[in-house]
Amino acid sequence: MARKLLTELEVIDASGVSTTRGKIDFYEEVKRFETELIVQALTHSRGHQLRAAELLNMNPSTLNAKIKQYNIEVNAFSRSDGAQSVQSSRSKLRILR
Repeated sequence: MARKLLTELEVIDASGVSTTRGKIDFYEEVKRFETELIVQALTHSRGHQLRAAELLNMNPSTLNAKIKQYNIEVNAFSRSDGAQSVQSSRSKLRILR
């Protein structure tokens, strides 16, 4: 049973899930998941927070609080060079992790 559990953890680890000493860090995974959802919504809405909040079915003030909490640079999504700025933002997110 221990080997099976270890194998499952290795599979999870290979998929990019945060682990600490073989354990999944729940809070880091929630942060990663929420950040990715917010980034996708901001990308789709070109940085418009109200539209992003609507896409996420979330209160705009909650979205704004999470943007601040996770240090997401909203201006990067509203530039005319959208694809490059979004890539830059995703690179910044990797640094924050």
